[in-house]
Amino acid sequence: RSTGENVSRFVNNARIAAAQDMLRDGQSVTQAMLASGFNTKSNFNREFLRVSGQSPSQWLAAHR
Repeated sequence: RSTGENVSRFVNNARIAAAQDMLRDGQSVTQAMLASGFNTKSNFNREFLRVSGQSPSQWLAAHR
């Protein structure tokens, strides 16, 4: 309730934040996707875009 989001979005926000940390540490997009708990690339890409406003590859290029 305090964030104004449902449980699924709250959890996915945390998973994307974890994936971003892994990408900063040099892991590949696929490694970060799997390690952060996503099973499909399409769901990962959709949630990553929703949370960050960029695709994983765009975000990675901007944060290298």
